[in-house]
Amino acid sequence: MPTDIITFLGTSDAVPSWERSHASLVAHMAGQTILLDCGEPCAKNLAFECVNFGGIDAILLSHLHPDHVAGLPQVIIGMWLEAKRTRDIPVFMPAEGIETFRKLILTTYLFPELIKFNVDFRPLSDGRTFAVGLVQVTPHRTTHLDSIRRIAGDKHGIACEPFLYELAANGKRIAYSGDLGEAGDLLSVLDRPLDLLVTECAHFSPQSLFETLRDKPVTRVALTHLHRQLWAKKEDLPAMAKDYGLADKLVIARDGMKVEF
Repeated sequence: MPTDIITFLGTSDAVPSWERSHASLVAHMAGQTILLDCGEPCAKNLAFECVNFGGIDAILLSHLHPDHVAGLPQVIIGMWLEAKRTRDIPVFMPAEGIETFRKLILTTYLFPELIKFNVDFRPLSDGRTFAVGLVQVTPHRTTHLDSIRRIAGDKHGIACEPFLYELAANGKRIAYSGDLGEAGDLLSVLDRPLDLLVTECAHFSPQSLFETLRDKPVTRVALTHLHRQLWAKKEDLPAMAKDYGLADKLVIARDGMKVEF
């Protein structure tokens, strides 16, 4: 069976960093190439990792914070100018952003008549599975934006819907958290064995995360999106995870790291 692999393009939190790029990764799974989030400079990092822009089968956006989506137009340019792409690219994202992003693509002059393919924006629905080739993808809504919605989202008519993703194919199952409101948001994907969990750790303590994962059927845990203060102490995390029986499962993701599953 061909190797399935995750390549981390960006592992930073939302704060601009000279050391890390913003949130983005590529999953090669069951013959599909799936781009999860497009934090900038996603296109540069795709080129650096020699990922074929024409071979990307789908883009999955977890939510609309800029550190997860700001690189999308340049990725489209890469598909046009570098790959001379002609097949449409599906972009799965929260429904609230589709009309805005469709206009963004057009107002940055990426007309379908010019680039020769369509950017096919598709809305997410909590728990509704869709297919990317043989990969079954299920989005699960999280609580990440609940407080923002209460503060201003309702006032401006914006739903503030964030999602984590579950991907399954050929008997393998992985999950990518995007951003979470609390570690307990992961429980929606921890009911069955996971070969790999890629989870952020910027919005809650690592102890809270490790307690949530204690005794759960997860083969490997890759931490990404660590906030700056935690990143500075990342060497302490394996010892901390040991108290929860997770030390042998833990990976601290860095830009350019590849993790097989």
